[in-house]
Amino acid sequence: MGFEKIGSMAGKFLKNCVEHNSTFLFITSAAGWALASTAQTIGLAANKEIPKEEKKFLVPQEILDGTFNIASYAAISLPLMKGVEKLAQSKFPNNNKAVEGARCLAAIAGGIVSSNIITPVLRNKTGAIVKEKMESKNLTPPPAQIYDGKTQPFFRAKNPPLSIQSYMNFTKSMPNSGSLRI
Repeated sequence: MGFEKIGSMAGKFLKNCVEHNSTFLFITSAAGWALASTAQTIGLAANKEIPKEEKKFLVPQEILDGTFNIASYAAISLPLMKGVEKLAQSKFPNNNKAVEGARCLAAIAGGIVSSNIITPVLRNKTGAIVKEKMESKNLTPPPAQIYDGKTQPFFRAKNPPLSIQSYMNFTKSMPNSGSLRI
């Protein structure tokens, strides 16, 4: 591709963005989620303080989370933008600014619904399935028997009960939690 062709394509894209703010909003939102997810994934993978066992779960989780964000945004926003556009054209037949404004509001509403409702539901359902599969294959590590002061102690019925000393160590690590002291 020559520089003229790239420049022409960029010019057409910018002209489209000026004429159709909703399209620009949709594209930049999806690109922002993709970049944020990529940065988070790289940050998790490069962090030397996170154990490899945790990275095996956290990195794929972040990739799936980013994928769910973008996919649910597209699945909600694009049909919503089309529907609102048709409605706005019927109400304001000769007012392109009103139609474009309605499409922008639909893109924003799609982002809010997808990121705050749809993505968490998808993430939780997928997480439950993955957790179930990991537990069936005994891939989840057993909880620590003695509290190390770095994480919350595990209180699970199927594991051996936590000792009183571990619980006391846990409460001492939280000086402002007076109700937890024994």
